[in-house]
Amino acid sequence: MNFELSIEDYTIILNALHYYKKVEKRGNFQQYNEKRINALRDKLAKQTVQSKFSFEEYGDIINGNTRD
Repeated sequence: MNFELSIEDYTIILNALHYYKKVEKRGNFQQYNEKRINALRDKLAKQTVQSKFSFEEYGDIINGNTRD
C-alpha cells in the first residue's frame, strides 16, 4: 500500500490512537487493547520516519545515554 499523508494527517491519526486507548470498547472492539494500539503506533512511526537507529537506541540518544 502507498499512502500520501501530510504531517498534519499523521498527527491526527496518532492523536486518535492515543484517545482510543482511553475509551471503553464494546463487542469486537475489545480486541484493540493498549498493547495492540501501541504496536500500530510504533509501526506507523517506523514506516513514516526512516532511521538508522532502533527505537531503543533512539530513546537512549534522546535521554543522553550513550553506549561505549
